Amino acid sequence: MSLILTMGSKPNRLVVKTRSGSDSTVHLGKYQISLVDFLVMAEYVLTNTELNLNDPRIQFLKIVRSMKQTDGYMPGRKRLEASKPAFLPQP
Repeated sequence: MSLILTMGSKPNRLVVKTRSGSDSTVHLGKYQISLVDFLVMAEYVLTNTELNLNDPRIQFLKIVRSMKQTDGYMPGRKRLEASKPAFLPQP
């Protein structure tokens, strides 16, 4: 699966892909980031600056808190599923 970023990233339409298994990785454009490094990066981005009015990080945290384990796409596997709607920042 992949995701195309279209909300201000440069270059526009940057492609994000994930790979699971023993070498779980996040592919961001031409870069390959280990899942652990990606999560460390996410924590840094979430906690390194003061919150702004209507900060999108608050909505993101609500989405993460809503996640539950559910059956995966492959038999016998699990994945996370969010019960909140997809993240769409306000203009």
